[in-house]
Amino acid sequence: MPTKPISITIDEDVSHKLDRLATETHRKKSYYVNEALRAYFEEIEDYQIALSRKGGKTVSLANAKKELGI
Repeated sequence: MPTKPISITIDEDVSHKLDRLATETHRKKSYYVNEALRAYFEEIEDYQIALSRKGGKTVSLANAKKELGI
C-alpha cells in the first residue's frame, strides 16, 4: 500500500509510550500510529452505522436502560 508522510504533534506521554513500544517490539512508530488510526476509524464507522440505523438519534444511558427494562 502506498504511504504518505504527515506531520503531527502528540502529547509527550503518548510519545514516550510509542517510543518504548516501538523499541521493545522492533517495529516502526508509524506502524502503531497506522494501527491505532485504523482501529479508531473502524469504531467511528461502526458508530455511524449504528446511529443511522437508529434514525440518527442518540439516547442517554438512563433512557436506554429504561427502554430495555434494565
